[in-house]
Amino acid sequence: MAFRFLDLPPEIRDQIYHDVLSCDQARRPPADDDNPASYHFDLAILQTNKQIHHESKKAFQDNVFIKITTPWSESIEHISSEGRVPIIALGPAADAFGLFHLWIWIDAPGVPPRGTAYSMIICLDDLPAFTHMWRFSNLNHQGLNPHLRLKLILQDPHVPDRKIPKALQQRLLQPFGLVKNLHSFSVHGAKVLPSVEDALKEEQAIPEPSLEECLESATALKDVGNNFLQAQDYAAALQSYTDAFAAIHITLSGRKRYIHAEGYYNLRELTTGSYKGQNGHLARIILRVKLVANVIQTYLKTEAWEEARFWGKRSINLFRASFDPHHADDLEGDFERDWAWVRLSAAMGFPAQNAMGKIFYRTALASRALGYKKEEWNLVHAAEVYSPHDEIILRDLREMVERVNADHKAGAMS
Repeated sequence: MAFRFLDLPPEIRDQIYHDVLSCDQARRPPADDDNPASYHFDLAILQTNKQIHHESKKAFQDNVFIKITTPWSESIEHISSEGRVPIIALGPAADAFGLFHLWIWIDAPGVPPRGTAYSMIICLDDLPAFTHMWRFSNLNHQGLNPHLRLKLILQDPHVPDRKIPKALQQRLLQPFGLVKNLHSFSVHGAKVLPSVEDALKEEQAIPEPSLEECLESATALKDVGNNFLQAQDYAAALQSYTDAFAAIHITLSGRKRYIHAEGYYNLRELTTGSYKGQNGHLARIILRVKLVANVIQTYLKTEAWEEARFWGKRSINLFRASFDPHHADDLEGDFERDWAWVRLSAAMGFPAQNAMGKIFYRTALASRALGYKKEEWNLVHAAEVYSPHDEIILRDLREMVERVNADHKAGAMS
């Protein structure tokens, strides 16, 4: 007997429609850490027959889409590549798409229009990624927002002039609290609730934390993480370190770390607090190195050797690339021949030298646990260069040399 889809109970059909046509089910994970997620909607089901079209259309209409329009094509590329915001539709497809609840219109008053507007469609769940990207861009390019005009237009795409529920208005508008100091800003349409608009504008009026405040906050969170580490609450320690990175505009996604707002930290010398007199960029680098050393230590305590080795190697390779770009991904090789950059960088007096020594040594411990003997040898020697008075490192180095010599002697005798 042939299977008939319409013989299924209505609630089962509704679940199938949701599985096929909802944003959360259509979302596909990114191919790698450098690309955004993507969406694949199987719209063929809408063309099956009139009844299925009528039933399934509601599942698609339950999605909340957002349209972004700007006169600059490069902005659309920036949103996708830098912000890693998944795009559902671009160009003519986005222009023709009318089922959006929010229209974000961005331009610059006084700048002659180019004659063409560029649009993209995104899902509501990706709106925070868009506003965070905008926030970081403004920090990185000081003075960007005062040249921009933002207009937000709310609408119910299915019933004109119907009021959008308060909870949805909040989800659509509150993320723009991160977008501050604009040339002009306005909200229109769909019976916007004054309480929602007022809360948004109050958030926009809160100034960005100063460089000093960001660094002090990150330092305090690092210290909280250290307390959790000592108390053997390793999950809480890692979360505190993650929060510390976020306080200085560094975000984590899996094994990818994104460093934002470089221009913000390059602005000036710090004038208050424990970092007074230091350059903001250098102070952040030192704090980053200390945080990485603590993250590696936390992974060692949980015997997460691969994670400890990964984050240690990542930091070492990034550091090495500034001195020896041709061997930036190689932790093996001959130490005296291929690791001259270690002695060079140590001689230059790198400000976070002690923390960098800890990264070398703790990565060596992870390499040892995983059986990477050549890596271990080089990393312990590098740690000794950076921390020449650390008794633990010196004792470990002596014992490692004795083990290697004993192995060579045993091999010669066999």
